Amino acid sequence: MNELEKKIQKYYSDFKKDFNKKNFPAVFQLIEEHNSKKNKSYHDLGNFAILYTPVLYKPKIMMIGNNPSWFDKDNPENGYKIVRELMKAPAKECSYLVHNHTYAHRLQDIFSRVGRMDLLTNCVGMNRLWLQTGPENASWNRACKTISFELRQNLYEYCHTRTKEIINLIKPKVVLLVGAKAQGLLQGQAISNTVIKRVAYPLGGGITLLENELREIIKDEKL
Repeated sequence: MNELEKKIQKYYSDFKKDFNKKNFPAVFQLIEEHNSKKNKSYHDLGNFAILYTPVLYKPKIMMIGNNPSWFDKDNPENGYKIVRELMKAPAKECSYLVHNHTYAHRLQDIFSRVGRMDLLTNCVGMNRLWLQTGPENASWNRACKTISFELRQNLYEYCHTRTKEIINLIKPKVVLLVGAKAQGLLQGQAISNTVIKRVAYPLGGGITLLENELREIIKDEKL
């Protein structure tokens, strides 16, 4: 494990320690309510994923999405196994290429249309919120905005500040903030030698929009 990987791994051990019922009781209440329903379409909540890809230094692209996917859209049991592994460390392979989730399939389609699957293969990907939630709603937003007495941050703030730190460690050439929720990250902030681009979420018309945005970014930034 190199020095960068050691620094990234510390975020995993810190989050395992800090993400608990004492610090975030409102979030854990929602997790427990979801898990008690035993909906067979979804596996249990309480899981997280930070990086979707192996750790790379100075990649051409780093993508920041909203929060972790259901990693197998057709098989909740397999999806649960995947996310439990991703709680331990960064992915060993690029999740956007090897896992059966909707976001991955859309990204493969877009990068394939652009003719630059190499950029997807060699990107670094993560999210602005590390917790895997159920369908997001007002209850989740309220819970994630409840400040931890001990940490002096709510869950959004906790993840945002550390996501920014990880971006600074990775030092990508371009950061893509994908979708409206991720676009709120890094407002009014600059990262040395990194270009920040706010791009569409790949859903409906956003798929073509993101394709066109990606073409422009590749051209403008000479990726």
